[in-house]
Amino acid sequence: PNPRDPELREKMAFLEHRAGAGAGAALYENLCMRAVNQSIGRSIRHRRDYAATVLLDQRYVRQPRVAEQLPSFIRARLD
Repeated sequence: PNPRDPELREKMAFLEHRAGAGAGAALYENLCMRAVNQSIGRSIRHRRDYAATVLLDQRYVRQPRVAEQLPSFIRARLD
């Protein structure tokens, strides 16, 4: 998601106001991880499919809360 999108910024600000500090950032992180998981899922259609998924961001191994949002079969292979 585009962090400069006015609609997204309004949603984030609303959540920050209603739910407290960090709620807007959590929304943005969830939207980003949904996009990552969708792209992983699109590469593997069925049980006998093969695909290579390369995650080139250090946050996947350095930030446990980000890694926890990945599918379990991907988490098991993070190094």
